[in-house]
Amino acid sequence: MQIQEGTAEWHKIANEAARTIPGRENGGNCDIKNLSKGSKVYLPVFVEGANLSTGDMHFSQGDGEISFCGAIEMSGFLELKCEIIRGGMKEYLTPVGPTPLHVSPIFEIGPVEPRFSEWLVFEGISVDESGKQHFLDASVAYKRAALNAIEYLSRFGYSKEQVYLLLSCCPCEGRISGIVDSPNAVATLAIPTAIFDQHNISSIGNVGYKAKTLERRPGPKLRRLPDLVRCSNDGNIPVTQDQSGTAAP
Repeated sequence: MQIQEGTAEWHKIANEAARTIPGRENGGNCDIKNLSKGSKVYLPVFVEGANLSTGDMHFSQGDGEISFCGAIEMSGFLELKCEIIRGGMKEYLTPVGPTPLHVSPIFEIGPVEPRFSEWLVFEGISVDESGKQHFLDASVAYKRAALNAIEYLSRFGYSKEQVYLLLSCCPCEGRISGIVDSPNAVATLAIPTAIFDQHNISSIGNVGYKAKTLERRPGPKLRRLPDLVRCSNDGNIPVTQDQSGTAAP
């Protein structure tokens, strides 16, 4: 049933309903890539009947899903086993805030997740592109780590837009590596080198403690296509023609 805008019921929903876009106290849209088959999720319950629902399944995603809808979305079926822990919120969750509602879920990660052993790690600090310092701001630091990764990988045949999307959907690891050494927060973004066509993407000249004995090796052999689609903000989206003769962006 459609609720008419401006009615008392509409205002009640607008003022009280929990939005589904962000992660929140009861779980919400957390987009944690490690929540896969075999995971356990302990969710606080705030309403009678719990009203449990699930959705937004991803085939692959990088930590942060930095381009907002950049994961590889998928349809699928989810099989859940649900149990109620009587008094669980009081026993296991300590409110960090003024009310009992200031709690967060607890997760046990399952055994099915991407496993890699070789990584290329980019660091970012909480100083933005204009040189302005943001006191212990982890969001700015993570953005800088992502921008550093984009700048580096764009040297190997990718457009920057492609790398931006790659960091959203490949199983990269994002971490807050330093949050106490003021004034700069430090974030890191680790990209598994195995996703590229060769494993020496991290060999940037002669690095490491054995610098004198290491051999300078080239980056990955990626094809640079002459007509890569590039994004713009002018509203002019490239149009392609499918086999049915229907034009679509």
